[in-house]
Amino acid sequence: MRSHLIKLVIFAGLLSILLVGGSGLALAEDNHGFTTFRAGVGARALAMGGAYTAVADDATAGYWNPAGLTGIERFNLSSMISANMSSDRQYNYVALGYNFGGAGWGAFSWVNGGMKDLPGYVDGQPTNPFNAGEHGFLFSYGNKLKKLDVGMTFKVGYQKIDTYSKSGVGFDAGLKYVLTDNVHLGVTARDLGTKIGPDAIPANFNLGIAAFAFEGFTFAADIQKIQHRSNIKVHLGSEYDYEFADKYFGAVRAGVNDGKFTVGAGLTVMGKYSLDYAYVTEQETFLGENHRVSLTLSF
Repeated sequence: MRSHLIKLVIFAGLLSILLVGGSGLALAEDNHGFTTFRAGVGARALAMGGAYTAVADDATAGYWNPAGLTGIERFNLSSMISANMSSDRQYNYVALGYNFGGAGWGAFSWVNGGMKDLPGYVDGQPTNPFNAGEHGFLFSYGNKLKKLDVGMTFKVGYQKIDTYSKSGVGFDAGLKYVLTDNVHLGVTARDLGTKIGPDAIPANFNLGIAAFAFEGFTFAADIQKIQHRSNIKVHLGSEYDYEFADKYFGAVRAGVNDGKFTVGAGLTVMGKYSLDYAYVTEQETFLGENHRVSLTLSF
């Protein structure tokens, strides 16, 4: 028990230093070359400000932290649609996770974003409108090593703008550690060696902590460092889950996604069917705010 407390104090100290140090840094724009690999998935995670590295425990873990796939009891289907996105943008997601028993856990995810009927110009003269879109395909695996969960994701990206297209592959790796029943830690290295066509996608490193303070309450924090970027991003999230009737749970959530406020709510029925909502403010101010809705099935 004493060793666990020492580890927690050290981790909390490091997290505090990074949070305080990062809070004073300018929030630089991220020119990540493949949007769907950085925009986040799942209304629950997004309502919690993207502070999900140590929280993810369903099929969405294939995106956030593949080590979290070990939280799937048997089968999990997660999905998300977006609404009210500016510039007629679309962003959707679906994932399937499965517990293979002694062979570990696996998941397949598809995430898609794009815009239609964009105005085209050549030498200042209008031409036919065109479409732009991205598809991300994620193949994930997770397993347990006592209190340490491990996972990896192999990802394939495809991007098409008008008649020009390019594709590429990359990897994510993740760890989750159960420090105590009430404190979980998570680490991910995302977009390792990822390239889409000739463009290298910067690696993304995340360190997270989730504290289940008392029944129904979850508090989470992530710090994020993107390769070749000088700033550190901070994600904070909270959730209160309440059983208001037998096997009916309601949840309210709020978070801060690198300075942008998020909020949401959820309903879970019989522990199998969940409907979640998130209000999201985009990092890029000109993109405004939008809504995300997720449906999750667990068996």
